[in-house]
Amino acid sequence: MYRVKITFRVQRDIVSGLRFFSNVIRKGIKVDKNSYMVGSYGPKTEEQIYQSPMEEAPSGMLARGQYKAQCKFTDDDKNTILEWEWFFEIVKK
Repeated sequence: MYRVKITFRVQRDIVSGLRFFSNVIRKGIKVDKNSYMVGSYGPKTEEQIYQSPMEEAPSGMLARGQYKAQCKFTDDDKNTILEWEWFFEIVKK
């Protein structure tokens, strides 16, 4: 099980309909795809925190290996606010 926690700050304009997208890929094959509505935010000096729901990590002997997660935030107008990727590895303990 895992979850993504993101801390962000809205500086200038209101961001409406913020959505979080996540794709998990292994060896070029998409194994998981998620989309979550985060909400609408006005400018604030304080940081906002978003935590995704708990995700089930792949399990079993065949699931071992390296995975790439591609994530992004978009708004109502389909503008990409932030886009990044990260990697994780499932190993035997």
